[in-house]
Amino acid sequence: MKLNNRTYSMLGGALVAVLIMSACAAPTTTTVQEVEVTREVVREVEVTREVIATAAPETTAPKPFEGQSINVLTIQPHAVATRSLAKWFEEETGARVQVLVVPYANVTEKTILDVTSGAGEYDVVEIWYPMLGKLVESGALEDLTQWWEENKEELQFDDFVPSIADPYTLIDGKRWALPYDGDTHLLFYNRELLEKYGVNPPTTWAEYREACKTITEQGKSEGIYGCAIMGAKVPIILLSTFINRLQGYGVGFFDADGKPTINSPEAVAALQELVDQLPYALPDPKAVAFDEALGGFTTGKVGMVEFWTDLGQMSDNPDQSRIMGKWGAVPMPKGEGPNAASRPALNAGFALGISPLAQNKPLAYEFLKFVGRPDINVRVNTIVGGLDPTRKSTFDAEAYRKHVTPELADAAKAALSGAFAWPTNAKWPEMQDVLTENVAEALAGTKTPQQALDDTQAKWLEILGQ
Repeated sequence: MKLNNRTYSMLGGALVAVLIMSACAAPTTTTVQEVEVTREVVREVEVTREVIATAAPETTAPKPFEGQSINVLTIQPHAVATRSLAKWFEEETGARVQVLVVPYANVTEKTILDVTSGAGEYDVVEIWYPMLGKLVESGALEDLTQWWEENKEELQFDDFVPSIADPYTLIDGKRWALPYDGDTHLLFYNRELLEKYGVNPPTTWAEYREACKTITEQGKSEGIYGCAIMGAKVPIILLSTFINRLQGYGVGFFDADGKPTINSPEAVAALQELVDQLPYALPDPKAVAFDEALGGFTTGKVGMVEFWTDLGQMSDNPDQSRIMGKWGAVPMPKGEGPNAASRPALNAGFALGISPLAQNKPLAYEFLKFVGRPDINVRVNTIVGGLDPTRKSTFDAEAYRKHVTPELADAAKAALSGAFAWPTNAKWPEMQDVLTENVAEALAGTKTPQQALDDTQAKWLEILGQ
């Protein structure tokens, strides 16, 4: 029986009264049973007194950054992941993280304007890695070189995927960011559709075109298409699609001396292959971006799609998919010719940096340290709406492999090994706009692939002063 102070006082008073009355009353015979009951009452009172004496109010230790706050700028596709990280950080440190979300097409502009205007609204900013040189040139990022050096052992920086670590963070020998989202493409396919129409996952782009053609010609009347091709005129979308084929033909943008080679025979063949695939794709490829390709695949209307590695998670999400357990993933197809290779590209890909005008730089650094931890990398990559791994250890973590399937984990790990990085120099934003415009004209049929890339080559030489 649990007694409070008031009960203890009443019981103690009653016991005293009983004893006094007993002393004043006429002598009676006391039985052994009565004596034992009295002893038990006294014993219970003493035990209760001991409990009351030792009980103390519980105290909660203050969290290290209680009452502090920072603002984090993130892109719309990463809203869920960044808000989850903000919540976990607050639970651990007490600090409040205000997450500010913008479309990915505006994040570079917002970051630069915030600094050049002197507003200083953002403490931590998300970076699309090809914009790194432009942001550094604009003075929009804090130099993190010393921070990297001081924390390289604790945060195990050697664990970051090598093909990601330098392109995402390094400009002119200095570190400016922390890898955040490790993006590349795999070729995803719908097992049921490929089996139904008698085609196999392709290993070359020519096989891909024929497979798309077979499925579309037989299934179009039922709303089934062989592939979804993301051809919307946005650099992060259209150039990802083109570069997948460019890499399949074994070439990049520049030669060993840094001179542009965007109109090489291999590059023209890659663009021609893309144009030839369009008639068999989900209509209309020139208007298809992330959402349209995702919807076509997860509703079972598309046989194949080149997409970021988190498509596996979304394809197994019952809230948005009709093809749970019916998909597979393989490396990107090869092109033709002696340089043909199955080599993926770092399409998209994001890092986190700190603004030089951050209002709370110490807390901003603590947030980067939190996000950079290996355990947090696994945690944020095992939620629906999370990110893609940037660490080698995450691909091997049991929780991640269970979340995305071992097949996808192994395919994604292999894809990032030696993946082709887009340029990150300060002139690249202007150059990529030129390429995007010309590739879009090739898809629209207003220029041939040869003309589109010849025009790009000429403009690139002008931009680079060569």
